[in-house]
Amino acid sequence: MFRLPLLGACLLLALTSCSAIFNGLTNDLTLHPNPKISAVPGAADLLSGTYTGDGTVLFVKTGYRLVLNVNAAANRADGVLTNLGSGKSYALVGKYLPVTTAAGSLDAELWEGAHKSGTLTARLFDGQLSGTLATPLFAYTLALARQ
Repeated sequence: MFRLPLLGACLLLALTSCSAIFNGLTNDLTLHPNPKISAVPGAADLLSGTYTGDGTVLFVKTGYRLVLNVNAAANRADGVLTNLGSGKSYALVGKYLPVTTAAGSLDAELWEGAHKSGTLTARLFDGQLSGTLATPLFAYTLALARQ
């Protein structure tokens, strides 16, 4: 009579403690989109640098400059994105996932001080960065070229 509730309580306790352990082990697990392509040490040299171009929302263009540092082996990217119209700068921190040896995807957050200001989701390929810059007010289509 008391076996079923007791068994259920024990099972619930075991599963919740296992999930906490599992989450602790996999908290910083990064997944590679193509396991056959390994990050090449020189890939960071092909991708890191200064990118300039425009962000477009509706019919309005705004100039942007991104100074990007890519660590392809660690699947990390950071840098500074500057709105050339307003002069505001944002810290960029995120993940870089290589798709080929010289191209990949960037998924990053933008920070102004301690406040999250938006996200950047982009592709890097052949000296070009193209993607979406999402802010609380607008979503810009971003097209930057490496200088």
